Amino acid sequence: MIIRYLLIIISFGLLIWLLIESVSRLDIGATKNNGLINLAKSKVDKMQNIDSLKIYTKSSLDIIRQNRREESSLAVQRIWLIIGVIFIQVFLLISKRKDKAPVKDSNEHYK
Repeated sequence: MIIRYLLIIISFGLLIWLLIESVSRLDIGATKNNGLINLAKSKVDKMQNIDSLKIYTKSSLDIIRQNRREESSLAVQRIWLIIGVIFIQVFLLISKRKDKAPVKDSNEHYK
């Protein structure tokens, strides 16, 4: 029984952590992000030198690559957490069904 309650608490904790992590990733300030992107676009439009444009573009691509790697790492963590919660829930379901299984009376064959 103690193991079941401990596993329930762990699974709820993992689910709450996943929820908080996902909420923190929401793009709530979309207008702010759009403003920053428009500012960056105007900076590119003002560039006259091709070499400085190449440097700026390469650095932007490096930032995009770094962000993708971080998001991929977070996705892998979330997948493992979800798999862990699924295993915990399956274990709890199986153990609950075993507890509810009918118990046979040991004196039944003497009747």
